Amino acid sequence: MKKLYCAVFLVSFLFGTVGNCLAELTAEELLQVLIEKGIVTEDDIIKIRQGRIKEIEKEQAPPADEKEFAVKSVRKPMTSNFKGRVQARYTHIENGDLDKVIHQNAFDDSEFDGFSMRRVRLRWYGDVYDRWKYHVQLSVDGDHNEDRLDPATPDYELKKQDIGVKLQDAYFVYKAHPFINVRVGQFKSRFSPSYTTAGPKLPLCERPLVIDKLARKREIGISLESPRRGEWDGRTQGAKIHDAPFFYAVGLYNGNSFNRMRNDNENFMVSGMFLWRPSPHFILGTSYAYDQTGYDYETTVLGRAEEIDGYYAYPIAHHKVANNLQLWDFNCAFDWKPVHLQFEYITQDGNKSKRQYGYGIQAQVDLTDNFQLTARYDEFDPNVDVDNTLDSRWYTIGYNWFIHGQDIKWQLNYSFREEIHGKDVDNDILVTHFQVLF
Repeated sequence: MKKLYCAVFLVSFLFGTVGNCLAELTAEELLQVLIEKGIVTEDDIIKIRQGRIKEIEKEQAPPADEKEFAVKSVRKPMTSNFKGRVQARYTHIENGDLDKVIHQNAFDDSEFDGFSMRRVRLRWYGDVYDRWKYHVQLSVDGDHNEDRLDPATPDYELKKQDIGVKLQDAYFVYKAHPFINVRVGQFKSRFSPSYTTAGPKLPLCERPLVIDKLARKREIGISLESPRRGEWDGRTQGAKIHDAPFFYAVGLYNGNSFNRMRNDNENFMVSGMFLWRPSPHFILGTSYAYDQTGYDYETTVLGRAEEIDGYYAYPIAHHKVANNLQLWDFNCAFDWKPVHLQFEYITQDGNKSKRQYGYGIQAQVDLTDNFQLTARYDEFDPNVDVDNTLDSRWYTIGYNWFIHGQDIKWQLNYSFREEIHGKDVDNDILVTHFQVLF
């Protein structure tokens, strides 16, 4: 009887603590584990298969004075963790006619030339119960006063996302199966590997230009995806690599950016992301998004706004950017220490907007365990039918000094910014920031 009780205990323990792994065991495999552990014998297994359980009970009957006991299943306890990030930045940009060129974000504006707090993030995360996890993140970035941004400039809505006090993430994850996680709430949409790379571990001060302009970003919705066990590639120095052969994600989102607590139109965005690792050193990926946009504040490069009755609006027919936007992302990465390479291309087209595209090629070379050289080439065209100074080529070089890993890091980048068509504009930029994680 003790053996049967022990078997019950083992099964309860496996169900309570291993959970997902148990789902992969067949009945025969579980019996084999019990035999190997000495909990039951092969003779006991034969009797169990033949339905002769009572014979085992008689053989293993406990002494009359021995008390029976019950074993409760072990449950994962609730946990709560807190972490934070501070990035203090200095920016210098050549102040040419910046109204005629592409900005990456609010921190490219000449008004922000000098010192700023690029990113201050606070996050809480942990386990709720067994297969349930949660994650909440707040940001306090740059100048909290959005009035310092000019609503008449292109990408006004995109720039607003870079500054102020904001809720970045608020979601939970349910481990439905060893191969399926369900993510619900506000989080980074599963579209671009570069955008889903952890911010504190970026090899350059900013993500590729096309990611900031075209990639689908934080959204409110639901995603079914395979578990992720680390970073996609070696761009995040010192991080564990997601070494599974495949990753997939399928999501349904409101499609109107983050911190809009409801869907402000009747349309949705769907996306799919797939990554394949054919070898430990190489990864290939592609993503697709179908975004039905609604109103004139959609996060798209729209040009200069016009003031109408005291309000700024973009001159778009029927207040729609496009009824149907289709986006494709193609990416790959190569890692062979000390060299790490990444490439990502995104194109966007719609039946009422012009096609846009861009790509970024970046590299990191590890000179030592705590010092790394970085470089990137960015190209972006917000309208393939128009040749002007908004068509951009950027060349960025820099370094990362890992004073204490990613926890204390000093980054410096210098970007040579060229306009593909028209007269060159003085808009080269120096960016350096100091990062502390706690």
